Amino acid sequence: MNIKQLEHFLAVAEEGSIAAAAPRAHLTQPALTRSIQALETQVGFTLFDRHTRGVVLTAMGHLVLDRAKRILFEANCLERDLLLVQKHEMGRVRFGLGPHAAPIFLADALIALHREWPKLEVTAEVNDGGLLMNGLREERFDFVVVDHRFVPTSTDLAVRRLANEHTGCFVRAGHPLIGQEMSLAQLRHSPFASVPLPESVRANLRKAFGCRPGEDLQFQVESNDFRVLVLLASCADVILLAPLRAVAAEVAGGTLVQLPLPQSFKLAARFEIVHLAGRTLSPAAERAVSAVESVDRMGTTTF
Repeated sequence: MNIKQLEHFLAVAEEGSIAAAAPRAHLTQPALTRSIQALETQVGFTLFDRHTRGVVLTAMGHLVLDRAKRILFEANCLERDLLLVQKHEMGRVRFGLGPHAAPIFLADALIALHREWPKLEVTAEVNDGGLLMNGLREERFDFVVVDHRFVPTSTDLAVRRLANEHTGCFVRAGHPLIGQEMSLAQLRHSPFASVPLPESVRANLRKAFGCRPGEDLQFQVESNDFRVLVLLASCADVILLAPLRAVAAEVAGGTLVQLPLPQSFKLAARFEIVHLAGRTLSPAAERAVSAVESVDRMGTTTF
């Protein structure tokens, strides 16, 4: 068997039919059928049960599929690494950041990368942490920067921890709550604006705000566009949940005011840089990771 045969086999397995897989494999249906038949002859087993609506993997087909994915992954890594050796200083990096991580790290990281490596091609996507982790596993990103609660414990992931970020509640200047002696009960009945949060974070917030069983905070507005949430909080009577560094410029400029909370109330976010453990980061990706880590060490951002 060879790499092309495994690629053809994977295409048919994932598409569910020869007809659907043929364009992906850049073959005619008869040619793809012959390739699959040749592979089945070599392994000595039927890999697909044929039906009028397509094909279904046999038990041996599932076994071959698991191994084929690993073989093709390593083959792609080898091809990528050889290409990187040839290109040296030229490169491309693709990474993703969660909506809270982006306003903290992205601007300064991009500035540093462009200043030091102006020919580097950079694609940075801001999105939900769960979607970014899916994209990482699908190899659409070299690495992602997400809240640690989106990162499962897994041997196929390599994780670099960043510093904890102090998190608080922020409102517009002139908000009715400013200057009041607030209780957690008063706060938890106020409307909140936030990026979408995993259930584990929501559970921690309910506990921190002292919610009763079955009671939840009022997340009136949720959006992955954090800058829109900042604009909303600066104009409307909502409470913005955010890491302090994500709104440092607005707080310094007086657009947003941090609400004083009881000493017992503590919120924190921790971000992690995550990449696939079975894949060596390219020089370009290492540069981008270093840029994010440098911003983390600085403790401030430029806007």
